[in-house]
Amino acid sequence: MTQTLAAVIFGESGAGKSHFGGTTPSPRLILDAEGGSRFIKANRKHKKWNPLDGPPPEEDGTWDACFVQVTDWKTLYAAYQWLASGKHPFKSVVLDSLTEAQKRLVDEIAGTDQPTLQDWGTIGRNFEDIVRKFRDLTFHPNKPVSVVMLCLAHLRDGETRPFLKGAIELTLPAFVDVVGYLYTTSSETEAGKVDRNMLVVPHNKIIAKDRTGALEEEYGAAIRQPNFSDWLEILEREFGS
Repeated sequence: MTQTLAAVIFGESGAGKSHFGGTTPSPRLILDAEGGSRFIKANRKHKKWNPLDGPPPEEDGTWDACFVQVTDWKTLYAAYQWLASGKHPFKSVVLDSLTEAQKRLVDEIAGTDQPTLQDWGTIGRNFEDIVRKFRDLTFHPNKPVSVVMLCLAHLRDGETRPFLKGAIELTLPAFVDVVGYLYTTSSETEAGKVDRNMLVVPHNKIIAKDRTGALEEEYGAAIRQPNFSDWLEILEREFGS
């Protein structure tokens, strides 16, 4: 499979964003700033890696996911540098989550102090830069990967959109191929269970986007039980390598 995709997936806490991240192709890199992805069944066969200490582990068939515990901005940026070098085994990268990663950057710039106006300018420029850098990994010349960035949702100016601070909250959808709003509904087949659904077309002032057009054509505006690897297969059929 040669198709790659950059996506921002957002939703309320508990909607299943980390679970969706586990549907990306393996071996996958999980940049875990929240700690939730380690509980996902698809990630139970995993390795741990600190990009500040050296290169990523080699693919040997014993693991599906590689975890980087993102406790500070330097760790996140070091992981990006290894990805940009092309010297890694990964087919997909999951950043869980953008919301928390931005907080790590705020900590890096301002520490425990309230950020100044100048600080927010620096935060905004650096955060937009890293988002675009991760997006650009999808068309890396030697080792392209799919990139999924997870994010909380909130209401701003009457619209439901990814929850970030500053102008990036408004410009983020323009940077990626797909923006999906993940939500749950009562299961149609199992009592007491829920179905995960994802809106990929704007509706009721919910921000969503499918630049490819192929997902909307295949599923309609809302995708039931979304699976990222299935999306790539659809794009492969539609657009080829």
